[in-house]
Amino acid sequence: MNYSEECDRLARRREVLLHARCRKSAWKVFDVELGDLSAGGCCIVGSTEALCPGDELSLRFAHLKPVAATVRWVRAQRVGIEFRAALSNRVIDELAQVYGIPLLAAWQQRAIA
Repeated sequence: MNYSEECDRLARRREVLLHARCRKSAWKVFDVELGDLSAGGCCIVGSTEALCPGDELSLRFAHLKPVAATVRWVRAQRVGIEFRAALSNRVIDELAQVYGIPLLAAWQQRAIA
């Protein structure tokens, strides 16, 4: 069951700007920014850390417990991440409501006015 005819994703991507802590090993922990989020994974944007397809990670963001994940692809300044266990639609909706890009843009316009 695909999300749409034009897309091979199983879940809708939500554009966000969300800070996360990424654990690559017991001694390698670093900050990342998530640019989109779905039940099955996310996209890290602008990471300076060396990540490769197949890397096993743990991501901690918002109020959630650490989320186990695997790097699926790396392109330019973006890294595709697949969660080992899908996040619930309720959690995705809550995160998108708080950290979603449209909300951020509206907030910035109010700050300028």
